[in-house]
Formats: sequence, C-alpha cells, structure tokens
Amino acid sequence: MPLFRILIVDDEHIEREGIKRLIHKYKLPLNVLEAENGEEALDILASRPIDILFTDIKMPFMDGLELCRRARELYPDLHMMIFSAYGEFEYAQKAIHYHIFSYLLKPVDVSDFIREFNRVIELCEKDQEQEKEQLLLELIQSSYRQESWLTEKLALSGIDMRHTAVQMLLVDFTQPVFDAEHDELPAQVKAAIATPFHYVNLNEHQSLFFFLHDRGLCKEQLEPVGLKLKECLHTHRGGMFTLVAGRLTEAEGDLAQEFKVMENVLEYKFFYQESTVLYTDESQGKEDLTDVIPKLMETVYWHLEMKDLFGFRKGVELFFKTIDGSGQHSAIYIKYMCIELAKKIWEKAEKHDHPAFKSVVETIFGSKSLTALKEQVHAVMALLGSDQEGHGPEHGKKVIKDIVKLIEDNYMSDISLKWIADRVFLTQTYLSYLFHKEVGQTIVKYITLVRMQKAEELLRSTNLTVADISQQVGFMNTSYFCKTFKHYRGCSPAKFREMTG
Repeated sequence: MPLFRILIVDDEHIEREGIKRLIHKYKLPLNVLEAENGEEALDILASRPIDILFTDIKMPFMDGLELCRRARELYPDLHMMIFSAYGEFEYAQKAIHYHIFSYLLKPVDVSDFIREFNRVIELCEKDQEQEKEQLLLELIQSSYRQESWLTEKLALSGIDMRHTAVQMLLVDFTQPVFDAEHDELPAQVKAAIATPFHYVNLNEHQSLFFFLHDRGLCKEQLEPVGLKLKECLHTHRGGMFTLVAGRLTEAEGDLAQEFKVMENVLEYKFFYQESTVLYTDESQGKEDLTDVIPKLMETVYWHLEMKDLFGFRKGVELFFKTIDGSGQHSAIYIKYMCIELAKKIWEKAEKHDHPAFKSVVETIFGSKSLTALKEQVHAVMALLGSDQEGHGPEHGKKVIKDIVKLIEDNYMSDISLKWIADRVFLTQTYLSYLFHKEVGQTIVKYITLVRMQKAEELLRSTNLTVADISQQVGFMNTSYFCKTFKHYRGCSPAKFREMTG
C-alpha cells in the first residue's frame, strides 16, 4: 500500500506524539511530518508535496484557520483536517468556509479518528490513481525529451517502468463500454494474464494497457498476450473489438511515437468483420487466414462499390500486408485473388478493352514475386483516378461543417462514428480519414472535447448537480465523467465550479 504524506501541526509536542502513536498503532499508510505552528507548516508545504494537513487551531504566530486559508489558496487539492479543544460552532463554520475535510475534537475519540482517517486515505488513493492515469496519458502524448522525467515521476507515483520493457495494447470497442463498465475490464484482464500491467481509459471506446515485461523477452513470447487478451474480451459486453499490440519498447524509448503507430494500425479495423488482433510489428500475429482473406476482400469490394477510393486503397494495402510472409496460401491462390481484384477495378473503371485485360491477367500470372504482383495491381488501380476525385476541398469543408453541426446538436446522445457516417453518406473509413485530416484529431476525441466544453458552461451558469450535468452531456456514468473532466481540465467538476463560480 502506498504511503501518503501527512503534516501534523500543533504547538504541543505531546499532542503530535499522541497522533503519531495512533497512526503507528493502527498501521495507517502515512508518512508523518511535523510543524509547531502555521508559519513553519507553510514552509514545509512549499518545500515538498503533502497529501493531508492535520492542524490544531490555537497556535502562536499563525493559527490553524489562517494556515488553512493560505494553504487552500496555494494548494487547492490539499486534504485538510482540524483537531482542536475548541468545539464552538464559529470555528466549525470557518472550517467549512475553507473546505476542511474533517473537524475532530480534543481529546480525540479513537473510533472517530479511525473513521475519518480511513475516509481521507481513500480520497488520497483516488487522487493517486487519477494522477497515475494523467501521467500515463502525458507519456503517450509527450515528446522524446519529456519521457525521461515522466517515467521518473511515474516511479514516484508507484509505476516503475525504468527497469522493465513495456508492451502497449490498445483495446477499441465498437460500443461505448468504458463509461459504464470501465472498472470491470482490468479485473478480467488480470484474471486471464499473469503479466503485470497498468492501464488508462482514453475515452468510452478505448483503453490502453501497459504490460511490463522482462527486458530479455523475445517477440515470439509477446504474441500470446494479444491472443489471451482477445480470448478474455470475448466475454465482455462491448460488441466487436479490435486489439492493437505494440512492440516491446523501453520506457525511456519513444512510447509516444509507438502509440502513434498503433493508432495508424487501428485504422484497419474497418476491414475486419469480427474481433481481431493487429500488430505494429508485421512479422507477428500470423493467425489462420482461411476465413480472414475472403471476408477482408468482401469489405474491400464494398468500399469500391461505395466509391470510397481512400478506403478501397487502404483495404488493398491491408490485403498485401496480411498475406505477406504468412506462408498459408499458394502463389496460385494469391494470384487468383489479385485477378478477381483487377476484374472488379476494370469493371468499376468501365473499361471494355478485353485484349488489354487479358494482358493484365497474363502479367499477374507471370509475376515472380509479391512485389511484382503488388506493382501490377497498383497499375490497374490507377485507372480509378485519385482518392479525391469528385470530392474537392470545398466538398470536404462542407462535410466537416455538417459533422460538427451533428455533434453540436447530438452530443448528449450516444453518437458514434458509424452513426455520423450514415448521416453524411460516407463510409466510416473515409470519414475518419477526412475528419482527422481537416480537424487534426479523431472524431471520438472531438466529441469528448465538445462534451467537456458544454459541461464547463453548465458548471459555470447553472446550479445543476454534477450527476445531472454528467447525464446532460452524454455520460452514463458520473464517476467516469468526473475522471474524464479532470483529465481534460486538470481538476474535478466540483473544483472547477468553486474556482469559476
């Protein structure tokens, strides 16, 4: 159990010793610091992080209430408790004004002491978990130069990655599950996989796991982690899901860059018709492709039929990545699949030159390598024109404007990429690409941003409870809303209301 720092402030040495004995006797996870008055306490608060301030009221130089007032101004998240022989209502009133967590009377009643300290320690544990999640988020969004001090800070918070290698696994569900069930997933993973891990929820659809491995682990030993996680998640109520398994990376290495690669690999999820595991290392994850290839090509042909050339090209790229080095299909079978692909392209391009197509078929059958085969297929694909044909810059801007309006009008509902794509008459693949290209972030992140901005407005301008605001901005789970808000703003909804009210 982690140790939290408590600063005990009292001008009587015997009183401080009494509190320390209780902490030791009941094995509370607290590291004790002491001060004799408010001025000394402020110096200590300025010199190191403190989780709990436990102070008397009547002291020389600076009393406990003035200490609390100044400490609250400087450290808004500090948990403050008062213990005093003076139980008059006026002190309690002032204590409430400074947002004191608890008010205990001298002599301290042991049962009250244990109850209140267990409560404040529980809050500290929640704060620490949120701080860890925030640091993990910063780690995958950081530059290479920032990562070293972030890993040091994580180590101080109880996540020591400095002496291990890290494999990240990104879990992406089609349904929003983490706002309602996010606490169930880690327990399921822990039961299925013995490898230690930490995790952070990125949004209601995605969670990122950091598996900590021995540095001598070879890549063949990493594949079972993705497959075990896939098997574990089949029991999870989130519909279809995609797993992206990253490479084994040193914590001091570029985790942020690896995460960007993982996000790019995740784009291929649109071409799979069932839950699957994808790898940033293409030499991994060679599962049985007997059923995968035909289903993949069905999706590729659908993109072609929908005139989504971007999605079609991405699908063809994935087709070649999937068969490259798999060793599961004969060259004749792969060439046959490429001829079928060329035939579909030929028909879509409305070409009627049969002798020319016969020449294409002969060239494909005569290809001596996969590289030559790909070059021939790409040459045929050139007949389709560019991805943007018929969809110029103005069309793209209009689509983005329509999407933004849809999000603004429906952020309080359960909206998804598919829901939006159906309403702007584009495929999810092309819509995802276009939105990221024009706006610079994914639709899921943008929806979260809009919801957080609407929550800020409601916190500033209404007296609605945090639970009511959570519902009004589209979150089913209030605790998840509070966690997301703190990631976004750096403070809880209640603190934000205090600071802006």
